[in-house]
Amino acid sequence: MSNEHGSLIKSPKQLIIMVFASFFVPLIIILLLMVFVNNGKRTDSSASADQIIKPVAQLNFKDASEPAAPAVAAK
Repeated sequence: MSNEHGSLIKSPKQLIIMVFASFFVPLIIILLLMVFVNNGKRTDSSASADQIIKPVAQLNFKDASEPAAPAVAAK
């Protein structure tokens, strides 16, 4: 019964291996996922991005000192 709750790591060598594996295995998985996502179909996104951003990024300046158009008086 005392062996039921024993540790899985029995030696310092196993501890070192588990510490390195617990750090590097997720890191490698994340890097592989990044490569997989970035290798999808690529189009010329720079032209389409410019077309999308243009209405938002374009500034239209007006002369604030221009007199306002006269209001039409009701008769």
